[in-house]
Amino acid sequence: MKNYILSILVSLLVINTVLAKDVSLVVKRFDSDKYITIVVDADEVEIIIESEIYQSVEKDIWVKSPTPVIKKRKTKSIPITAQKSKSKSSSNTQNSDVQVPNDPDFEFQYYFKDKYVHQGSNEILKAVAKSVQNKKLRIAVIDGGFEDHEDMEWAYGYNFFDHWGEVRGPEFRDLTDEQKACTGGHGLGVASIIGAKFNNGIGISGIVDAEMIALRALSCGIGPLSGVADAINHAAGEEVDGIPAIAQVDMINISMGGELDHCPSYLQEAIDNANEKGILIFVAAGNQNVDANGVVPAQCDGIFVTGATEQNGYKTTFSNYGSKVDAMAAGMDIIGYASNGVTGWWEGTSQASPLALGIAALGLQHNPELTRDELFTYLKATAESIREDVPSADQDCSGERCGSGLLNADTFMDYVVASTNGGIYQLRHALSSESNCDQTLFLSELGNTLPLCQMYEFLVADGEGINENSYQLFRVVKGESIIEENAEFLLTSDERTVLLDGIDLGSYDYGVKICLNDACDSTPIIKIESDDAILPLSCQ
Repeated sequence: MKNYILSILVSLLVINTVLAKDVSLVVKRFDSDKYITIVVDADEVEIIIESEIYQSVEKDIWVKSPTPVIKKRKTKSIPITAQKSKSKSSSNTQNSDVQVPNDPDFEFQYYFKDKYVHQGSNEILKAVAKSVQNKKLRIAVIDGGFEDHEDMEWAYGYNFFDHWGEVRGPEFRDLTDEQKACTGGHGLGVASIIGAKFNNGIGISGIVDAEMIALRALSCGIGPLSGVADAINHAAGEEVDGIPAIAQVDMINISMGGELDHCPSYLQEAIDNANEKGILIFVAAGNQNVDANGVVPAQCDGIFVTGATEQNGYKTTFSNYGSKVDAMAAGMDIIGYASNGVTGWWEGTSQASPLALGIAALGLQHNPELTRDELFTYLKATAESIREDVPSADQDCSGERCGSGLLNADTFMDYVVASTNGGIYQLRHALSSESNCDQTLFLSELGNTLPLCQMYEFLVADGEGINENSYQLFRVVKGESIIEENAEFLLTSDERTVLLDGIDLGSYDYGVKICLNDACDSTPIIKIESDDAILPLSCQ
């Protein structure tokens, strides 16, 4: 098989519509909770905006991806050999050989390898070995450039692009030579990183066995964000413009973006709707080497934004950066499928984002009870610092430029495994681990000096790297959402076990916030497991 490099630094540009006679607006009437798209003459825009009929009027923003450049690969890759797991995890894969899949192009997937071989690896292979499929996930890719491939199976697809004579409908694939030439199979490439079959002797290895759903919002790399919003709502199980609803997905990847100084309300509301249903949305940071705060949808709220690193662990020169970036993943020389049966190397945050999603998917399929907040927090908590000996200013990752750092799938799965074994963070009575005889002895000897029956302990589960971050404890009145606005701060600590008094489980729920690099403002409050916080018989 010939391998090519797809040098696709997919920086999506906002199309200038100022000179167009007709203007597309996304509007919401006061008597409706749905957005619709209307086309008006440019002279009518101000009239529509000032109208008392609409509560929201915004221009429909179009984005564009450049035509792919395909070059023959000249460098040689180092094949991967069977490797010994060096994980210190308590999972059952400790000290066992991690078997390499028989997919012939797996040898080029450096981001699966151990970090001592490639510092820019996300160590995915060991994470795959630790993940048990307790749920088959449904994963949607919103993109363009979808095609069939022998190593990919589409569970469902739908086209949301309805311009230039195209209509919305179940045919989501690019079928013409012209369409294939201008997209390069971008959507297929993104989806293959996540869901190509693993260990079937064909092509590359995907990360997770999932039901892959293709939602086409771009044609020839171009499309309006209103179509993206509709695709998100459809993925969330909503009925959109008469299109029958589908079973909601678990995760969504959106590898696109354009320069804009705000997140359009119609897009943000679609994201919010998906978040309320527990759907995890992953978005590419963009490839202009600018602050992602000026890029949409990366600047929207409620998503996980991923920037790109290269094989040696440095930020790529093209990756966007800034406070909106949550973490980094490999985004150079990422092997995936492309148009017309080509297997090639892609470059861009478009590829880093599905890698991040795939890592999270390993955790979610292992423990489907994990919430969006928990998964996003564990991804950040287990990320590793980006190299500081940068070759150029464009690769600077100081401060918050690269989020929490380079994702490590292996350590992330340590957190997930711990979450299935009683929880990473637990609240229990201080005497609950003792026998009845010991409880009676402690009470008789110390009960007059220590309020043992009123004492509880907060514990951090055992596991490599799990207690390296400090944390804050909070409580929230039962029945209220566990968010910072409702929370009462209790303490900050970095100890694995902390004794607490004044615990009132009848009136409050308790939560923990992980502090990343001693900063506690970038993660949500996670509810603490309290199943073992039962008052011992000796205290009743």
